[in-house]
Amino acid sequence: MIFSAIPLIIVFSLCYAATRHEDMRLILSHAVRFGGWLTFFMILVAVIMEVLYRYIH
Repeated sequence: MIFSAIPLIIVFSLCYAATRHEDMRLILSHAVRFGGWLTFFMILVAVIMEVLYRYIH
């Protein structure tokens, strides 16, 4: 399941960065930073959901 999220994170972060910058170097650096934040928050939400599942179930 997590492997299907990798292409989505890459594409979403590149598209988002491309709407903010025109220089390829800036696009790539912004995409890497945004992709890292997006990955962090996705993992955080997954951990919270797992903890809640184990607490409730």
